[in-house]
Amino acid sequence: MGWKGGTVVAAFALVATMGSVSFAAPQADTGQASIQARLKRVGVDLFSGADRVHESIRELKAVLAVDPRSAEAHFLLGIAYGKLGSAELMGEATAEFRQALSLNPSFVQARYYLAQLYLNLGRAQRAREELDAALVQVPGHPQFLALLGEAERHLGHPQRSIELNQQALQVDPSFAQARYYSGLAMLDLGRRDEAIRELERVAQSGPALPEVYLSLGSAYLDAGRVDEALDALLRGNRIDPARADIRIRLARAYRSKGLLDEAEEQLKLAESAGSPRLASFVFEQMESDLYLEQGLVNMQRGRLDAAADAFKKVLDRDTNNGPANRFIAEVYLRRGLYTLALAHATRAEQLGFPLPEALRKQLQEKLHSKETRPRK
Repeated sequence: MGWKGGTVVAAFALVATMGSVSFAAPQADTGQASIQARLKRVGVDLFSGADRVHESIRELKAVLAVDPRSAEAHFLLGIAYGKLGSAELMGEATAEFRQALSLNPSFVQARYYLAQLYLNLGRAQRAREELDAALVQVPGHPQFLALLGEAERHLGHPQRSIELNQQALQVDPSFAQARYYSGLAMLDLGRRDEAIRELERVAQSGPALPEVYLSLGSAYLDAGRVDEALDALLRGNRIDPARADIRIRLARAYRSKGLLDEAEEQLKLAESAGSPRLASFVFEQMESDLYLEQGLVNMQRGRLDAAADAFKKVLDRDTNNGPANRFIAEVYLRRGLYTLALAHATRAEQLGFPLPEALRKQLQEKLHSKETRPRK
């Protein structure tokens, strides 16, 4: 996914200024603006959030036509491709960062953004390798420690993630990115109340990023604090109305309050906001979340056929989706399709999402009644 997509990895980084990017010594003026001055202007545009990405790409390609060995130009071109965010351009962004590093192996900023990109693409092991190499150059740097912690969380090591982010916070107690990643790791460990406190601190004092409010709102929802969840998610939605993942969570919050019309409206908006700009694995996960929520709203409205169709779309993408197996089992039970209900209920239980005891008992009774019914 691009820098504006559904992970906080790049969002925090782009709050930073160009002060962290080191450029080579100014080059001699060739009659045009110097290479260095041109790169500086492009860098300011990219890091300030100015909507000039396509212009920046054209300028960087022109610079590289003059000086193809400019590591800084390759680095900024990687940033620009990442901001466009299409799945096709993620490979181009990766290649530009790698080219910058091949030209200047000590270009630690390029290594950092390459690690971000690997994380966004679901390649956490590669991200960890890049960050380990970077920390040899900048030992104890809080930004690199925090991102390494997030890579460890993606690799299934949330406790290690907390340890690394705590190291970053010891260097800079106000470092919101490390506190955010700590909160996510706490959620992974089931320490929800602690995580909520960390995320609340980030929301109160950190940069106003939609990812923060999405994570906080989701945690509130899991804790049953629906009104607080709605407040957090609506804040995130105001920051970035195009975020489909926030609208899907808003739909869940409205459904939890029985506001099904509002939930369906959010799902329609989420469906129209869905975009192939996201990396494929992230887009597929978001689609699964969307269809799951559509199924739950339809089930709550009693539209069982529509609910089943939505859950099937989730299972077409991942047969081991626990919630989808659990809820389609309930739909089949209500439709009288007891053998199908049992198959999905069994799979759901194996995945850690068993039917409630009352529904399990009802299903067993229906199956037993079917087996003992005299044949005509």
